[in-house]
Formats: sequence, C-alpha cells, structure tokens
Amino acid sequence: MTESVYSLYLLHCDNDILYTGIAINPEERLKQHQSKKPPGAKFTRRFKQLELVYQVTAGNRSQAQNLEYRMKQLSKAEKTHVVEQQMSLADLYNYLTLNSD
Repeated sequence: MTESVYSLYLLHCDNDILYTGIAINPEERLKQHQSKKPPGAKFTRRFKQLELVYQVTAGNRSQAQNLEYRMKQLSKAEKTHVVEQQMSLADLYNYLTLNSD
C-alpha cells in the first residue's frame, strides 16, 4: 500500500485570521470547511468567508503534522510572509529553522 501525500495549507478567514491545516486534497478540504458541518473543522464554522491562500506538498502524514505544528508556532506576520512569498517546501523549512527559538 502506498502512503498518502499530504499538503500543508493556510486559509484566510474573516477578521483577517489565518487557519493552518493539513489535507490530502486542500481544495476538497476547503469545501468541507465551507459546508459549515462535520467533517469541517469546528473553528472555521464561524467564518463566512474562507479562501485557500497557500498550500505546499508536505510528505506523509507524520511529516505534514510536524510541519503544521511548526507553522502554528509562527506569528501572524510570519505566516503572512509565507503566504506572500508562496514559499516552496525547502524555502519554508529554511524559514522555519531561521525563525525557531
């Protein structure tokens, strides 16, 4: 059995919030979030507007979860920089390494 390939994604939500998640298919996951019911995340149900603003292939589930955790440690300004630059996976790992405490 082949291992699924996950992507890290960021959604721009109402109130200028950036939501971070992982999924095999980020576009399909966005539709789930927009449906306002499970399996969409409870956090995103309160928002009227959701826009997929960034995605990068992250590897297997474990690698994607690790990357998601590290992204969630960034400030909003740092996440915005990632989105603006549309960083590749290699650039993102370098950026995370430079911004880790």
